[in-house]
Amino acid sequence: MTSLHFDGPMVAGGLSYQVDELLAAPGPAGLPTGVEWIDQMTGGLAPGSLWTVLGATGVGVTTFATRLATATATATAAAATGTVILANGHVPTRSLARQAQQAAGRLGQTEVQPPSSLPRLASWLPLPNLGDDSWDGDCERADVVVLDTWDEMWRPEHWDNTREQRLASLRWLREVARRNRTALVLTGRLPHGSPGAPRPDMHWAVEPFDDVADVNVWLDWSDGGSPTRVATVRVRGGGSARNRLPAA
Repeated sequence: MTSLHFDGPMVAGGLSYQVDELLAAPGPAGLPTGVEWIDQMTGGLAPGSLWTVLGATGVGVTTFATRLATATATATAAAATGTVILANGHVPTRSLARQAQQAAGRLGQTEVQPPSSLPRLASWLPLPNLGDDSWDGDCERADVVVLDTWDEMWRPEHWDNTREQRLASLRWLREVARRNRTALVLTGRLPHGSPGAPRPDMHWAVEPFDDVADVNVWLDWSDGGSPTRVATVRVRGGGSARNRLPAA
């Protein structure tokens, strides 16, 4: 049987394959997200996959992103495979560093961690322009890149992009990440107190995130006014589930 080449979850383009070939090809091992039930449902964060995370301001989008980045960094350090980068454009970087260290403690790591077991931090990472095959060198070499939030990483000339331009640029970012086998996590924030599931009329990120995501995570509060955070996880080509998240 011919060895198949996959770009992330997709078989490389240009050729067609038998169904039994595709089903027999082993899937890549995923990295843990720090939330056990999400790992069981998704298989973890697979190389070249794209996850999106949406939630209202205050529900813990950055907390979730930091926990995920720290959990995957711990796994890559143990396997000595690569690095994880967490870019955040709104939390002061030293505060983000403390959050990452606290997340490591909640994940059961010792109080003092080797640098490689924590994510590398950035305040901004330039996104590739449409049609550019290359990305920032650190991003191309990373196992996982978390962009919290996606729009905070835009170049200034893209701030007034149209709906179609945003969608095209995000599809291109997905292709560049797949080619480098870099797992990509993008976050977005809905208006404070947004009720119900995200809708395209609620925030401009809903439509492009739904378009590109292999796994879509929506963060919310549990029903009945409880302060417990929950996540609704939808896997493209698979099912969906809603469950509690670990305490922040």
